[in-house]
Amino acid sequence: MLLSRPTLWKRSTQLKFLRRFASQFRRAVQEAGLVTPDGTLGVAVTGTLDEHLFQMIAERLPEGTWEFVCHPGYNDAALQATRTRLKASRMRELQVLTSSAAKHILERQGIELISFHDLAVARQHMQP
Repeated sequence: MLLSRPTLWKRSTQLKFLRRFASQFRRAVQEAGLVTPDGTLGVAVTGTLDEHLFQMIAERLPEGTWEFVCHPGYNDAALQATRTRLKASRMRELQVLTSSAAKHILERQGIELISFHDLAVARQHMQP
C-alpha cells in the first residue's frame, strides 16, 4: 500500500509518533469522564481516500467502536480561502462516502453508523 502511494509515507511516520501518546491520552480522557470511540481509522489515508481504500479499511475494521477520520466537503469559496492541502480531496471523499458502493460495503461488513450521542448512551448502559 505505501509503495503504491508515496504520499502515505509521511502520514505513516506522523502516526507512529502520535501513537507514543495514546495511553496518556486515554488516561486523561477517562479521568475527565469523556466518551470516545475505541480508536480512529483513516488518518493515514487523509487526502487520498477513494472507494478502494474505503473498502480495504472497512474489511479490516477491528471489533469495537471506531471513528473514521476524513474531510468530506465542497470545494467552495470558503474552502479556497483556507490554508490547507486538503482542498481537491474533499469533494472526492464526499463522493466516496455518499456513494451507493460505500453503503453496500458497510452493509456487507455489518458496520453500523452511529453518532457520538449513540456512543455515550451505549457506554452509560455498560457502566456497572
